[in-house]
Amino acid sequence: MMQPTENFWQKRFPLIETAGFVLLSLLVIYMKWEHHELWKDEWQAWFVSRDKNLWEILSFLHYEGHPGLWYLFLKPFTWLSHILPVNEEYILSFAHMTPVVVAGFLFWKKLTIPTIIKIAFALSYFFFFEYGIVNGGYIFVILFAFSSVYFLQKDHQKGLAWSLFLLCQTEVFGVFMALGIGLYFYIQNKKISTPVRYLMAGMLVFVISVFPREAGHIGKTQGKIYTFADRLLTSLQGNLSNAFLPGTTQDTSTFGWSTPGLILSVALLVTFWYVLRRDKKISMTFFAVLVMFLAFSLLFFVGGIRQWGLLTVFLIAILPLTKEVFSQKISVLILCVIGIVQSVYGLRAMYADMSKPFTNARAAGLYIAEKIPEKVPIVSINKFEAAPVTGYAKRPFYELPSGESFTYFKWVEKVYIPTQEELKLFARYKGVGGIVIIAPKKLDPGRFNEAVLGKEFTADNIKNENYFLYTLSAK
Repeated sequence: MMQPTENFWQKRFPLIETAGFVLLSLLVIYMKWEHHELWKDEWQAWFVSRDKNLWEILSFLHYEGHPGLWYLFLKPFTWLSHILPVNEEYILSFAHMTPVVVAGFLFWKKLTIPTIIKIAFALSYFFFFEYGIVNGGYIFVILFAFSSVYFLQKDHQKGLAWSLFLLCQTEVFGVFMALGIGLYFYIQNKKISTPVRYLMAGMLVFVISVFPREAGHIGKTQGKIYTFADRLLTSLQGNLSNAFLPGTTQDTSTFGWSTPGLILSVALLVTFWYVLRRDKKISMTFFAVLVMFLAFSLLFFVGGIRQWGLLTVFLIAILPLTKEVFSQKISVLILCVIGIVQSVYGLRAMYADMSKPFTNARAAGLYIAEKIPEKVPIVSINKFEAAPVTGYAKRPFYELPSGESFTYFKWVEKVYIPTQEELKLFARYKGVGGIVIIAPKKLDPGRFNEAVLGKEFTADNIKNENYFLYTLSAK
């Protein structure tokens, strides 16, 4: 009996996939080394890993809202920063590049999906820019989602078990993905075996490590107050049109939901039902995880495009588990269109990263390192905004009212604005004739009438984050 032959839309081309892996890896390395400026989220993880011991890191995770995998991974690299004559931002970028290359290898060489879909997603905003160029632990979500499916296909239960456990140590969204893949495994095998037990252990470790220690912790990190209706519609649009077709509507976390965005989101729901309808297990797995994402956004943390985009990762990750989707040319074309839209947005992000700084933190930090003597204390008015400047300045700043130096911060802390007299008192306490103040916006001349603006960093930048340096005499 003759076997059905693969058509162009189903084929894999090994040479093209190898070239894609090599070229994309080199492009990400180039962008990291030559153009990308680290933002506060990137420096924050580095500072926590560098300045805390292992027990302190584990005790700090509930402030971060992330499990420990990324921080523990960075720890050995922070030791290198003490012995190598290399700037810390390059060591951090090198550390992040390691899982980027492994995840890229899994995507290009091990995921059994048509090459044309891989090409369409090659420069995807999420795979390429948000999780590839930006240095963050989200890359481990991709790595272990891909490895989970790879081991599931190979029926390698130990590999699958460890992949699911580690996937739970990446993000809460990694837990949702692990649950989805675990559900698929259970439906397929009809028994609780080693992978399911490791999944449960991973979930337990996740809960213990990041569960909030105080009432209202999650609410404090939200940033916005939503009505239930706004929360529902924002969650729907964010997890669908923003996640799969970024750039077709305005950023939902910044501008809120819109009628076109909601229409597009509903259209995507119908589209995914159509594409996955021939494989009930895959359809059930995808929509189960989508419901988890929506429920988390609705009940706990609405999130932003960085979190929502992980749904794209999950969709691509589970596609190798089905052949039915690729049997229809229209389904492959739909996936390619989604990938092309994401890649266009990824190219726009890359161009922006090349043409202007992410923030003005690097410029401010380098100026401080060159112009301001170490003996002159620098007091930050807003430690959240100043954190990336400390990285490039290679020195800690001070905060009030504690008067202590800092590098990392706690997301739930309130911003304290000291009075002018408190600042002068701090200068006298430090035994200096004056201090430098760094602020993310101009100080109120009515409250700080003796502070003299010395330098401002207001060049056009992606995040619209600026810095102002003032001098204040202790007298």
